[in-house]
Amino acid sequence: MILSSKGIILKVFPYSNTSVICNAFTDDHGKLTFIAKGIRKPKNPLVSILQPFNLVEFQYYYKKKRGIQLIKEADILISFDKLRGNLITITIASNLLNIINRTFEEGFQHTVVFRLIYKILNKLSANILSNKITYIFFLFHLSKQLGFMPNINQCYHCSKVFTDFAVFNINLKSLICELCQEKYNIETNINIYKDSIFFLNLIDKTNIDKITNIETNNLILSNAYNFLMIFMRSNIPYINNLKGLTEIDKIYYEE
Repeated sequence: MILSSKGIILKVFPYSNTSVICNAFTDDHGKLTFIAKGIRKPKNPLVSILQPFNLVEFQYYYKKKRGIQLIKEADILISFDKLRGNLITITIASNLLNIINRTFEEGFQHTVVFRLIYKILNKLSANILSNKITYIFFLFHLSKQLGFMPNINQCYHCSKVFTDFAVFNINLKSLICELCQEKYNIETNINIYKDSIFFLNLIDKTNIDKITNIETNNLILSNAYNFLMIFMRSNIPYINNLKGLTEIDKIYYEE
C-alpha cells in the first residue's frame, strides 16, 4: 500500500554502500523509520532532502507490521535553514529531535506533538533571541502531552497553593509544599521558586507566537529548566544517555 505523509526528519544514518535509514515524526503515523535505497549515489537529490530538521512529504510503501518503510518519493516542504546558522539554536534544536526520537515508539500517532515540533522549529528558525524560552516551552508542553506534568500550583499531599516555593521529589514525581516536606521527612531534589512557578504558568497559557512577550531573567530560566529536566529524567530515564545534554546545561547555567 502506497501512503503519503508529512514528516520531520529526526535522524539519518547510512545503510550499506548506497542507502540511508532515517527516523521521521509524521503527521498521521507518529514516528516511522524509512529506508531510501540508492540515494547515496552521485547526484541523487534525495540526499539533501533527507536531512535532520527538514519537513518532508513522503510517498512510501507502507506495511503496518514492517519495522522499516520503503520510500518511493520525497519532496522537501520546509528546510528550517536559518536555525542552522546559530550554535545555540542548532544545539537546542538537535536536542529536541533526540528527545522526540528516543521518547516515542514506532507508529504511535500524536498529531499535537507533530504540531508542537513544527512550531518549535519554526520559532527557533525565526527568532534566536527567544531560544531559551522556546526550549522550556517545548519541554513543558511535551510533558503535558505525554501525561507527565504534575500540578505546579498545589501541593501533592495537602493541596495547599504554593506561595514562596515548592519542592520536587523524584520518587513522588510531584511537587510538595515545605510543610509536607518537613512533616513526612521527604528528601527533595530541587526547589522551584514562586517566580519560576509564575513563569511556567505563563508558558502553559501563552500561545507560542507570543512567548517572546514574557518578561523573565536568567535565574528564572535556569530554575525552570532545572526542574523540567530533572522531572523529565525521572519519567523518561534514558534521556540521561542523550548526547548534547551537557551543552544544553551550559546554555542555561553559564550564560
